Amino acid sequence: MLEASALLAALEDTHLIDVLEAGRPARTGCYVLVDEGITLIDPGSERGLGPLEDGLRALGISWKDVRHVVVTHVHLDHAGGVGAIAARAERAVVHCHPRGARHLSDPTRLLTGSRAVFGEDRLREVFGDITPVPAWRIAPARDLDPIQTGRHTLVAFDSPGHASHHATYLDERTGALYTGDAVGVRYDPAATGWSVPYLMPTTSPSEFDPLVSLETIRRLSGIGSVAVLHTHFAASSPETAFGAVSAGLEAYMALMERYGARVHDARGLQNILADWHAEDLARQRIADADPDLLRDDLYLNALGLYQWWQGETRRRAEKDGP
Repeated sequence: MLEASALLAALEDTHLIDVLEAGRPARTGCYVLVDEGITLIDPGSERGLGPLEDGLRALGISWKDVRHVVVTHVHLDHAGGVGAIAARAERAVVHCHPRGARHLSDPTRLLTGSRAVFGEDRLREVFGDITPVPAWRIAPARDLDPIQTGRHTLVAFDSPGHASHHATYLDERTGALYTGDAVGVRYDPAATGWSVPYLMPTTSPSEFDPLVSLETIRRLSGIGSVAVLHTHFAASSPETAFGAVSAGLEAYMALMERYGARVHDARGLQNILADWHAEDLARQRIADADPDLLRDDLYLNALGLYQWWQGETRRRAEKDGP
């Protein structure tokens, strides 16, 4: 199995810049496609603009070279800085799922939901300011729409499950699949200090649906990618990414069937998820792993999974009738 660095190095014109989300290395990355003009894919939040600009400078790139900013979905860790980038890269077109376009041009609802999860102070500390993107700068990327960057063509795939406004993008020239959060998160050894990477689902609120996520992964597994490029973080082989994240989603659903009736809040569910991941790390023989490093993601996963389960319980009750 190829290491992440080897997978990425094999992809023509493709680079990864660590944007140091919340000061954490190897947590969130912006992919850079060097073609006829520059394409940025999931550039991150406003807080990451400094590391992003440093990384671009190291590649000999300035903002005036950027022609495309491609967003998998509008959650702030992926797209919170797009408005600020659009102001700097004045010739760039912003591409996103049609359902996400209005949130980029008017982030009011997005910010309200994010404040409910993070709180005002933490939101600003981690993600910085959110600048609207002028609506005329946004090009909706519908299912199977091509984005032509020069030699490369990025094909958009509607990829719901994590969020209804989620797209993934296949580079037809290289076979790289930019998956955002549709195919989970990858904990890189550079972030954890563990001996190997660890992949897990990301089930954060407010639109998460595990059944839809599994259907998206099934579709993506059949499009012929050669590398899965996670925004969080770096590259996996398709076999590894699709297999590990699908297994995790199925395990989450089994946990809810077993414990859902006894769980009364997200914190209680977080403890159940933490126990399962501790066992999973042991099963994978990652002996040096400290499961506490997953804590922040497990809390967000518990929030989204608990919200989905509440809806699922209501749907079942309505189906069964009085």
